[in-house]
Amino acid sequence: MKNIKEVKTHFERIFPQKANRFEFLEVGEGFSLLKLIPSNIDLRPGGTISGPSMFELADCAFYVAILWRDPDPMSVTVHSSMDFFNRPKNKNLFAKAKIRKFGKKLVVGEVILFSENEENLVAQALMTYARPVKK
Repeated sequence: MKNIKEVKTHFERIFPQKANRFEFLEVGEGFSLLKLIPSNIDLRPGGTISGPSMFELADCAFYVAILWRDPDPMSVTVHSSMDFFNRPKNKNLFAKAKIRKFGKKLVVGEVILFSENEENLVAQALMTYARPVKK
């Protein structure tokens, strides 16, 4: 993939049902930055963004970082650990994914979720993806 437009178009082909969920802000070698503009389906009682919506954002941000390097859509999440630090307000939520190791079989990294700026941390996810076996 050469640019953010190519990655977004590829993502939209793979996951048309998620095509309008996120705004693709940055993508490059080993990283991505996505934004979720929350709607009513993302909120839990109390008006904060729900854990499932935060996980969806983190998982997609990491997947997009992988697509930049390997456009094969068959990479899958095999492990995730998520720590929640602060309740996110009903405002834009950002996910910054960073790949730490891109191996033949596994991709390992982290995603931080924040609102407004990186100092306003909401959560952190540690991610491991399995890559398809090439025959």
